[in-house]
Amino acid sequence: MALLERAIRLARVLPGNAGISMDERIESSLADVLALEGENSNAIREGARIALADDQQIFRVQELNRRMKDKTAHACHALCRARLLEKMQRRKGTPAVDHLKLVLSVIDGISQ
Repeated sequence: MALLERAIRLARVLPGNAGISMDERIESSLADVLALEGENSNAIREGARIALADDQQIFRVQELNRRMKDKTAHACHALCRARLLEKMQRRKGTPAVDHLKLVLSVIDGISQ
């Protein structure tokens, strides 16, 4: 999903866009990544990269303190990773875990 579409979807969650929590932003990203399940591995990798980059950009834009924009993007990365690990624990023993492991490898590869 394009960055603008994701930002619009997030802006609709709460009026004025001021009260959107990090959880809502992370859940939006996770939903996009989960929707890629069943696609070929290259499409999943690319989709995960795009989703994370979009989320980091949204976090930067929504951060009012200029000095905190990069730290906020880094926090986004860490939160996405943590939420993905939670989802993997819940889906342990299912075929979805392989999909989530692939997404996690992409997230971990971006951080290196």
